[in-house]
Amino acid sequence: MLALAILLPVASASMAAPSDNRAKLWDTCRNNGGEAGLAACMTIINTRGIPARERANAYYNRCYHYILGHDYRNALANCDRSLEENPSFVDAWMNRSTIRSGLGQFDLAIKDATQAFALANNNSDRAGALRNRAAAFVRRGNIAESRADLDQAARLQPGDVYNFINRADFLLQLGSPDEALRQVARARATRATSNFSQPKMYSDIGVLHSKALVALKRYSEALPVLDALIKIDPNNAEAFALKSVASARTNNVAAARDALSTARRLPLSSPDAADVFREAEQLLRELDSAMAPRPEDPAQPARERSNRIALVIGNGAYQNVTPLTNAGRDAEALAAEFDALGFRKVTLLRDVTREQMFAALRAFAKEAEMSDWAVIYFAGHGLEMGGVNWLAPVDAQFKTDRDVRLEAVSIDELSAAIEGARGLRLIVLDACRDNPFAPQMRFTNSTRSLGTGLARVEPEGGTMVAYAAKAGQVAHDGDDGNSPFMKALLKRLKQPGLEISMLFRFVRDDVMAATGRQQEPFVYGSLPSEPFYFRTAATVSR
Repeated sequence: MLALAILLPVASASMAAPSDNRAKLWDTCRNNGGEAGLAACMTIINTRGIPARERANAYYNRCYHYILGHDYRNALANCDRSLEENPSFVDAWMNRSTIRSGLGQFDLAIKDATQAFALANNNSDRAGALRNRAAAFVRRGNIAESRADLDQAARLQPGDVYNFINRADFLLQLGSPDEALRQVARARATRATSNFSQPKMYSDIGVLHSKALVALKRYSEALPVLDALIKIDPNNAEAFALKSVASARTNNVAAARDALSTARRLPLSSPDAADVFREAEQLLRELDSAMAPRPEDPAQPARERSNRIALVIGNGAYQNVTPLTNAGRDAEALAAEFDALGFRKVTLLRDVTREQMFAALRAFAKEAEMSDWAVIYFAGHGLEMGGVNWLAPVDAQFKTDRDVRLEAVSIDELSAAIEGARGLRLIVLDACRDNPFAPQMRFTNSTRSLGTGLARVEPEGGTMVAYAAKAGQVAHDGDDGNSPFMKALLKRLKQPGLEISMLFRFVRDDVMAATGRQQEPFVYGSLPSEPFYFRTAATVSR
């Protein structure tokens, strides 16, 4: 995230005489940044008869916790909901401008900061809005406007720590790291402002300090600053990318590679981080080239293709709609088959919540970077809304169309989890069933619509996405042990010497025959020229 203040989470708007249980919920919602805090906020939001301002506060707290974790898409979704419930919520406008800048949406960040300034009723909030706007202005090339906002903020709130933090950020953007370093020193010597997040503040100072030192080529000095930063902000991708650069420049190749590997698994912490990533990757390529075996060296052994991993999820025991009979059984059968095929690691999960799905995807992404194949299978309910595909955890409710972004998992998250694999990246979705949430879902936006089944996808090169039923169709769950798609897939996985593209063609034909041509599996994406086999002929002969 850019060096922008975020305002602290808030308590209930009507805490005069809350019940003990309600007070505990609010305390958890406000102070717990983990799954318990996010869940407590959702419990408050779903409480019947809750005032709109309290819902706004609960959404705002979720937004705050997601910002600290650098999960900007979820942060933005919750901030949007907070402002829908309370359009005069200055803190939400402020934090949304921070999120917009973190996503590189500088024009929108400027609009949100301007709105926060217009609604603010004290100099602290006015100064914060101006500083947020200044950070977006300088990245748009509006240097004079950025400097004017910073000067006005300093007049409104003299001596505030973020005056020095944002001035350092401004100077780094102008290519003056030595001057930025002096502002960082003043920030470290300044007492923190109480109404801003102190973990975020110390993270901002650490990022700016290390960026200035790296820009000045003082790499050895930057490393302990980065280590301290990572301790307080372990999900900061830019910090790990900077550590990779500093480590590579001090010839510590192993540390540089480890830091970059960690950075790749984390969400991008600011638009500035992309440049740091590119520098780190280029440095490692140069170092690897320098260390590569010379022509006279013995040939290196070819990499084994047994380094394959799979994440298999079966969601059948839905809490708020009719359960699915075969999703769990399908997942168990496929996990057993992958294990029999010699996959290095197979993770089987049944009936998981949204937070459990995200935790599993994060763990799988780490494994994928060390693997040749990464395969994710999901069986359960899925839906397409506005051209975006979503998978439903077992605790999903989807009372309104807006809830989908907050309660479901996008297929994009699955793609991100497998992107680190060196060879085959495969997603298999048996989630194209009738949407049981549709009859109870209230639409708040006339431009949103629900499709039948899942929408077609265009994955990046080297990735294959297989649907149990092609875009717009509905897949059958089956009523005798496994779904038609899983029966066909298991049958073909046992067949030796079947290249993956041909395997899914046979699966398509098998399912079409079994369903009277009512269900047609479909594959999207493209693979490199290298053939991929689940079971080679050699595997069987061993």
